[in-house]
Amino acid sequence: MEAIALPEPLRQFKGRIADVDSHEMIPAQQWVETFGPEVRELADAWIASSVTDKVDKNSSNVPDYAGDVVEITDQVMSIKGTKAPGAVDINRRLDVMDAIGVGRQLMFPTSVGIWAVTLLTQAKYDAHMLSSITGDREGKAKQWLHCYNKWMIRQVAHSDRIRPVPPVFGETVEELMANTRPLLDAGIRAIWIPSGSLPGGISPAHPDLDPFWSLLVEHDCVLTLHLGAEGQFLEPHKEWKNAPAFEGYRTVAEFSMDPWYLNVMHFPTQNFVQTMVLGGVFMRHPRLRVGVIEVGAYWVGPMMEQMDTWYRNLGAFGKRADALTEMPSSYVKSNIKVSVFAFEDLASYIERYRLDDVICFSTDYPHVEGGPDMINAMYQKLERFGPEVIEKFFVTNGNWLLPD
Repeated sequence: MEAIALPEPLRQFKGRIADVDSHEMIPAQQWVETFGPEVRELADAWIASSVTDKVDKNSSNVPDYAGDVVEITDQVMSIKGTKAPGAVDINRRLDVMDAIGVGRQLMFPTSVGIWAVTLLTQAKYDAHMLSSITGDREGKAKQWLHCYNKWMIRQVAHSDRIRPVPPVFGETVEELMANTRPLLDAGIRAIWIPSGSLPGGISPAHPDLDPFWSLLVEHDCVLTLHLGAEGQFLEPHKEWKNAPAFEGYRTVAEFSMDPWYLNVMHFPTQNFVQTMVLGGVFMRHPRLRVGVIEVGAYWVGPMMEQMDTWYRNLGAFGKRADALTEMPSSYVKSNIKVSVFAFEDLASYIERYRLDDVICFSTDYPHVEGGPDMINAMYQKLERFGPEVIEKFFVTNGNWLLPD
């Protein structure tokens, strides 16, 4: 298929553009058929929900789902939800990618994967979440995640152009390693770890986690931190949100739309990244690739300045012999790429913080929050910086998270 939905100025990059955030959107009505009978309770809970795709395009409850049949046109990026072309049929997803000039794409969960992770990280704290699911909610969530990741593994065989990103969770380092190794052996090239939870029950900077980082490096597997699993980190602070000003807003699959949450949702990811950087993870594992996805980039430049400011002045408080060999910001630029929202002020990130080697393109397809015309919107914000910056944003930076 020709790149019918790719703006003319970007046609020179046709087939090379990297999309670092997309999602499968399999409707709940097909979960049992797709993932197995083990997920029936979760599917039934969603189907019983009064929230359908007619109310929320991101909803998995689609009573009248007729299949992945919507035509792919030059307006394909304006179609959202489970009925969007390629939302379910991975073979059609390749045609959608061709239509927008994308060569490779990371594909994150929407269906069983997101809700299994959400229950794993929040079931102990939020009894109201999917309250119809009773009994050993954590045990069920682990089983559902296992079923989901088996499906993710099967998608590897479709095409190297689509990189499935299965969620990985472990309460101990041993469990984290045991859950990750089979995925890597099966050809998975990127994984998603909840940024709001301690990986393996310990700090990301702890030396006991070094074998895990080494395992990812050995397989050239990308670590991603994606929006949607912040609950455990933010749970102790949710009383701050208990005010009329924050009531009445929608909650979608990955986040709440109220002003309080939108302004703190990056905290867990920033904490995870800062811990890795300041704890020397990238100094010990210089080939580790990290992608920060769908959390915006508005906080990245100030974070880099903050880390450098304090690190530059550590001598006044006593600096350890095993301190970083470079300024913290240099590790962000060398090891981390960050996707952006189409509405962000991308130009200021380059002018103020020189993030042209960090920020990268994504569609979030077919989720609503990706926006209807994100390719044009992002291009127009970066056009004045010239072809080198444009190529970094749409091609080079993202492909670093999609290595050969």
